[in-house]
Amino acid sequence: MLSMEYQPPIDIRPVTGRVVGLGTHRALQSKTDCNGIITQASRSLAEISGFAVDELIGQPHNILRHPDMPDTVYYLMWQTIQAGAEFFGIVKNRCKNGDHYWVLTRVAPIVRDGQTQGYTSARFLPRADLVPEWERLFADMRAAEQRRDDADERRFAPAIEVMNRFVRRHGYASLPQMVLSSRA
Repeated sequence: MLSMEYQPPIDIRPVTGRVVGLGTHRALQSKTDCNGIITQASRSLAEISGFAVDELIGQPHNILRHPDMPDTVYYLMWQTIQAGAEFFGIVKNRCKNGDHYWVLTRVAPIVRDGQTQGYTSARFLPRADLVPEWERLFADMRAAEQRRDDADERRFAPAIEVMNRFVRRHGYASLPQMVLSSRA
């Protein structure tokens, strides 16, 4: 399920271009139901994002989505986790006040008695020297997305190819392998 069209009811200010460092926070954690609605959020996630924990609970997780993020990243994430696998990615998230922060993220299904009950996510600090490359990658992916006007999954194919070339150019066999090497 893609929830990229959701407009959060909480006042989200326009992006500021200011980056927020994760500081000493070890991991920003959250859990969602199967539709991506936040059911649990760590205090560290709330502190970094500028939301209170209570403001995050009950909201779609994409309340944290920065507009610079390509739709394709979330398409790949949903495809991966709905298939029962872990997703690893680098993500630029938006704070409540419009600032942003970069994270290496891991999203995984929560499975009980063979049934997916929701998803858990943990975010860590990526290597700062890699952020400019990811910024360029995301800009290239958004441009590839805009060149396609398909209303179905085919619209993601050009951006997926852009990402795959990026991964191969850096000497990795897969996105998860590259992302895991990017942790600070």
